[in-house]
Amino acid sequence: MKNNRLVLRGAGSIFLNGLLFRNPVLIGALGMYPVAAAAWSLKNAAALSVLFFAVSLPTSLVLCALGMLVPRWFRPGLVLLISAGFYIPAGYLANLLMPGSVTSLGMAAGLMICNSVVYSRAEEYAPEHVAVAAAADSLGCSAGFSAVAFLVSMLRSALLGTFRLPAGIGFVIGRAADLPFAGFLAIGFLAALIQWVNRLRAGGARRIGRGNP
Repeated sequence: MKNNRLVLRGAGSIFLNGLLFRNPVLIGALGMYPVAAAAWSLKNAAALSVLFFAVSLPTSLVLCALGMLVPRWFRPGLVLLISAGFYIPAGYLANLLMPGSVTSLGMAAGLMICNSVVYSRAEEYAPEHVAVAAAADSLGCSAGFSAVAFLVSMLRSALLGTFRLPAGIGFVIGRAADLPFAGFLAIGFLAALIQWVNRLRAGGARRIGRGNP
């Protein structure tokens, strides 16, 4: 029972790191292009999230099972081959939930096959960890990617005047918010926010270590 609690606690920490404190998009600067290029509406953000989850989780689990059985040099190609295979049902699922969503994503949809977050976690992390850790890492990264996609889409939609924040704030600045530059700009602000939160956490940990309140 104690070991199960430790495993669950460890999996929870891994998930939380992927979601927030070590968010691969905001901290690792991975997988930014699909968000910057296509996350300009909530529907697109949802479609990207479905694609990411449906490709990332099974790919990581397969690499967890097979990764140590193949040479290290073969892993990159294996990851891309497996993620390409899972992209087919992932695209079907996204279109089933949101008809026409994959088409609206354009090139960003296909790039989910070689998304750098999926690639790095499946190629480097999953093969060297147990299935629970690999699944928690994939789910955390999926949640982190989805959170960034939705936040960026909300910010850009607010700028376009097509989405109103709770306070009723919205600005219309033409179609500039549709451009990838606006997406990268929004990601930059969110990354700075997470870095600030992490610095606060590090400072708090140092004070606790010195015995200060």
